[in-house]
Amino acid sequence: MMKERARRKAQRPGEILEAAFDAFAERGFAATRMEDIAARAGVTKGAIYCYFDTKERLFEEMVDHFSQGILSDAGAMLAAANGSCAEKLKAFLIYMYGRCARDRYGREMLRFMVSDGKSFPRLVEHHYRDFFAPAMRMVSELLAAGVSSGEFRPEIAKHGAELVVAPSVFLSLMRLIFDQRLEIDEEAYIALHADLLLNGLLTSAARENLLAGKTCSGGPAPI
Repeated sequence: MMKERARRKAQRPGEILEAAFDAFAERGFAATRMEDIAARAGVTKGAIYCYFDTKERLFEEMVDHFSQGILSDAGAMLAAANGSCAEKLKAFLIYMYGRCARDRYGREMLRFMVSDGKSFPRLVEHHYRDFFAPAMRMVSELLAAGVSSGEFRPEIAKHGAELVVAPSVFLSLMRLIFDQRLEIDEEAYIALHADLLLNGLLTSAARENLLAGKTCSGGPAPI
């Protein structure tokens, strides 16, 4: 019984964060009450204050919790990926669409930044420092590796990372605004993005190797 209570107590902050996400996503920060979150989590309002001293702190912790999960999974995915830089970049694109455009958590993180960012300048600063900037560094480092290997054109180094992520941000915003009213073949959209991006990034030599059915290093074609 004691072990079960300890286990439940250890899980409670995560359960509260899940409930907070659902409440804030449904009603927005201003309209959400701590009582609403407590009801969803199945705890008393006082229990929430044992872990989060204000609604503002709970909101900030909730955003950080789910954002860091997305970031850490992206890092693990890239670390485990094999193949050419083009293959790794395509894998990153697929992951990014899955977690940041299609997944509800990723889309709502974007909504929170847009709708409540002005009220939480510290949160925006932390989100940029701890999520956005590291994510962009991942992309920049992958592009730089592709330049070094001779796969990618060197001129993409300056703003290449922004161009990699921009179409997924656009799709996320359109889904947030129009939801299911947005009639788009997401599979075709993602495939076209990958095709345009990778073929635009490739050097002439890499493109010739691609047409010959191999990468710069002699492996299989990236796309």
